[in-house]
Amino acid sequence: MSSLKAIAIVLSSALASMLFCCWLIVSAPYVPSEAETGGSADALVVVSDKPAPSVPVYTQTDERWGGIPYAGEDLATSGCGITCAAMAWEFLSGDEWTPVQMLNAVGNSNVQDGQNYMPGLCEWMRDQDASIDYSVIYESRDRAIEDLEGGRLVFGEMQGELVEGGRSYGGHIVLLTRRDESGSITVHDPCVPYGESLSAERFHAVDWGYFISIGRI
Repeated sequence: MSSLKAIAIVLSSALASMLFCCWLIVSAPYVPSEAETGGSADALVVVSDKPAPSVPVYTQTDERWGGIPYAGEDLATSGCGITCAAMAWEFLSGDEWTPVQMLNAVGNSNVQDGQNYMPGLCEWMRDQDASIDYSVIYESRDRAIEDLEGGRLVFGEMQGELVEGGRSYGGHIVLLTRRDESGSITVHDPCVPYGESLSAERFHAVDWGYFISIGRI
């Protein structure tokens, strides 16, 4: 073998080794130094960008299902409770669940005297998932707030105006979803395509008939 060929082989091997080392450096995951983590490997924090689940907003008057017969009328007229139940079940189950899917699942079995029977709808949800429980019907506004602070959803039956100057109801079911740091309460009214925010003062001013909460044990 000539000396030139030997030198060429050595140089080729050296170049291949350098390229391999560069590939290892580029492809290796970044690991912060002790100086960056305060001297402890335990300080490494992995942050997930997966969004937290949120309660969906459905309206009983949606043109996709508002005209479907229900409770002697149709969903647009009488479907407030079953629409709120669909919102709650989608949040609790993690699966998309529209009012028409809820209607297909329960039919008119939870209607009493033309009204939505919320304990029956809650019982259906518990039958699907044993880790879910629901309360008895109660009237205390303070208990409803405590349930919200505990991470539960609260169905509320009300009359009159939910928001000042808004639509007046003869009897209506809404879904209370959370209480924020300022004390305001988010309410999903199935006749409104967005969440309403009620101040503590307004919440106590609403003519509530009863509440029933649902969540995980």
